[in-house]
Amino acid sequence: MSETDLSFLESSTFQQILYEMLLTVPEDLDRSEGSIIYDALAPIALALFKHHKERGKIIEQAFAVTATRKYLELMAIDYGLALDKNEPTEDLRNRILRHKRNPERGGALSDYERWALSIPGVNYARGLNLIRGIGTADLVVGGTIPNLLETVRELIDRRKTPGLDLVVRHVSRQTVPIEVVVTGIDKEKARQTILAYTNSIGVGGTLFLAQIFAVLVGAGATDAKIIVPTTSITLRPDAQIDPVVTIV
Repeated sequence: MSETDLSFLESSTFQQILYEMLLTVPEDLDRSEGSIIYDALAPIALALFKHHKERGKIIEQAFAVTATRKYLELMAIDYGLALDKNEPTEDLRNRILRHKRNPERGGALSDYERWALSIPGVNYARGLNLIRGIGTADLVVGGTIPNLLETVRELIDRRKTPGLDLVVRHVSRQTVPIEVVVTGIDKEKARQTILAYTNSIGVGGTLFLAQIFAVLVGAGATDAKIIVPTTSITLRPDAQIDPVVTIV
C-alpha cells in the first residue's frame, strides 16, 4: 500500500468523506444538510469512516513500531525469538526491531550480538574482536535474567564459528570520581542531576565535562566548576560508568 493511502487512513474524517460523496451529486440537486440526499449519504459516510479507522488499526499491527502486545508476540514467533510473558512490552518491541534491523551476516561479530539479544531479558550485547589475540572474541552482555552468562553461552556455543575462541562475560564497571563546586542549587539536587546524566551514558560511552556543566545549569545552578575529572573520559569498550559524585 502506498504512503498516500496510509496518509488517507490517518487523516480522513467523517466530514471529509461525506463532503467528497456530496461532490459527486449533480449541482442542480439539493445537497444541503437536512436534504434527502444529505440524509441518505451521511450514514454511509459514517460507516466508511469507521471502516477506515479499523483498517488503519489493522495496518498498524503489521509494524513492530506500532503493534500491540498480541501481535508483537506473533512477530516474535515468526522470527524464532524466545518469548517470556513477563517481559515488558517495550523490551519485546526493541528485541524484534533489533532482530529486523540487524540481519545475520554469516558468522560476523554482529551475529553474536544478535543471537544474545534474541534471549528475553538480555538488554545489552557487544562483541569485541581480537580482544585476546588472533582467533579470539569476547561477547559482553548485560541483562536482568538469572544465570545470564550460562544462558547466553549455551545459545552461542550452538551457533558460533568452529575454531573461534569466544568468551561471554558481564559488562564491567569503571569507577569515575566526579568532584564539582556548585552554586545556586543545593548539593543533593546537584548530585542527583549529575547521576541522572551519568545513567544515560552507555557502555563504552564518554563522560563529557561540558555536559555536566550544562545539566547543572539546566537544573538551576548559577555557576559550576568541575574539579575532577579534568578532561572528558571515554570508558573502556566493555565498561559501564560507576560514578562517585562529590559536591563541595
